[in-house]
Amino acid sequence: MTANPSPPVATDEATARNTTLRIRAIPIFVLLLGEILLGNQLAEVGSPYPVGYLAAHVVLSVLLVGFTAHVLLASLRLPKAAAKYAAVITFLSTLGATIGGTVFLLGGGSTASLYVMEGLGGVALIAAILLMVWGSVAASSQTSPTT
Repeated sequence: MTANPSPPVATDEATARNTTLRIRAIPIFVLLLGEILLGNQLAEVGSPYPVGYLAAHVVLSVLLVGFTAHVLLASLRLPKAAAKYAAVITFLSTLGATIGGTVFLLGGGSTASLYVMEGLGGVALIAAILLMVWGSVAASSQTSPTT
């Protein structure tokens, strides 16, 4: 008689959101791997860059910025702060790498912008892994009991 049906529904709903966040982080990780591998291929080929490779690199970058922004917005509804931080870092590092790549492409291939692009791409990859890990933590273990 003292059982309240509302908390299990809320917990199930929060767990479903967590699972959705983890599932959304997997394509980010795969896209980031593809982006890094494509960038390495462009570095090996050198300038002038093949238009097809360059176009694919730019399209992946824009997709990543949009998708990481989407995941960031989805993470804001989660009770786990760590998943939110991972989503913020993933989005900001992806955005920063995209800006660094734009500066590299339009600025004549400066070394500093290359390092920014590569470094933030690595940070985004690590943050995507953390997003998969922290985004999959069950909602019941995310909230501390208040007694």
